[in-house]
Amino acid sequence: MKEVFGNRNFRKLFFANLFSGFGQGMSMIGISWYLVETTGSAQLLGSTMLISAVLMFFVGPYLGTLIDRFSRKNILLIENIFGFAVLIILGVWGFFAPFGEWMLILIYMMTGLIFQVHYPAQSALVQEGFASKHYNDINSLLEIESQTASMLAGGFAGIILSKLGLHYVLIFNALTYLFAYLQLVRMEYTFTLAKQASSNAGVSWFTQFSQSWEFIRERRGFLLFGITAQLPFISVMAGNLLAPVFVNQTLRADVLVYSLSDLTYAVGAVAAGFLIMSIARRLGEYASMVGMVFFFALIYFLIVAIPTGWAYIILATFVGWSNAATRLIRQSVYMLAVPKHLMGRVLSFMNSLGMLMRLLLIGLFTWMLDLTGAATGYLILGILLLVAGIGIMASMRKVSQQVSTNQEDTSAIAEQS
Repeated sequence: MKEVFGNRNFRKLFFANLFSGFGQGMSMIGISWYLVETTGSAQLLGSTMLISAVLMFFVGPYLGTLIDRFSRKNILLIENIFGFAVLIILGVWGFFAPFGEWMLILIYMMTGLIFQVHYPAQSALVQEGFASKHYNDINSLLEIESQTASMLAGGFAGIILSKLGLHYVLIFNALTYLFAYLQLVRMEYTFTLAKQASSNAGVSWFTQFSQSWEFIRERRGFLLFGITAQLPFISVMAGNLLAPVFVNQTLRADVLVYSLSDLTYAVGAVAAGFLIMSIARRLGEYASMVGMVFFFALIYFLIVAIPTGWAYIILATFVGWSNAATRLIRQSVYMLAVPKHLMGRVLSFMNSLGMLMRLLLIGLFTWMLDLTGAATGYLILGILLLVAGIGIMASMRKVSQQVSTNQEDTSAIAEQS
């Protein structure tokens, strides 16, 4: 990791993400809590998440073709300046008038759009700009950065929201986007796939996107792995709807418990960033990922079994650990298995499938939360993770074998040349 962090370009990417992620996390905590507390119901938050997921499901495939067609650095720059412009306007508004619900929904959807663009573009940029031997370290450091940002957001969100108000959070988030832009604009980068991308200039986005499906279809086990390996992350995203409702209505706790659970979640995820790849090298990626998914399911069952504020805060640590651990292993497999010129489209394809699953979960939870409470939602997530563990057991070895075969073929060609 020391060698990677010594790279100036990587440090710019690292600190850009750290600050923008900190601001995003605070905004999302503030908006989620505000919508639940002011309405006394999960309906508005759930409906907002549902509509956002529907939009992202439809635009995701198109975004993937853009990531493979244009400079990944420019895409990251545009997302940050766009976020700055929207939030600075709405943040200033908050000093003069109360926020309308439509404003908060707009911010939520904008942040969802940024997430949908950011992570495939970032993965494609890393794959394009850094040597494959550094992928594991880079992914680990970016996970540490991401969860450190969440940890800071969880630690500060409750204090700033209760003392100053949501408009200060939005102004702060806008400034973090601006800082990220200023870091990334100085990052040295060459779009090495420009020639290949220009050859697709006259090809429809649907045709380009269908190439990712052909790649996935031709590889045994890849689709099943891609779907089931996403379920831990999807469970966390769907859990973002359950969390404020569970804390507010089941635990009868205040926003401090909610924000502290975000803090401990991030602590667990940061620990996974430091340790999981070392554990995976010793136990094997297959055993590590399967074990983490089953452990993750157990944590959701324990959240329901021990309904107290402190238990929820502590168990959030293991939610963070499990999600980060499975995501890092999944990301490393993708970077080795997917060609650089298809990375944006393949990730967007898998993200769209994930968005569809998230959409179904959020729709179910929105309908049932006011009837059954959030505890039932956590039980459903635990059962889904048990299914995910079985799916990963059935598919991951096939995908790993294909990666090994591809690497051997590439080495043989290099030796011949």
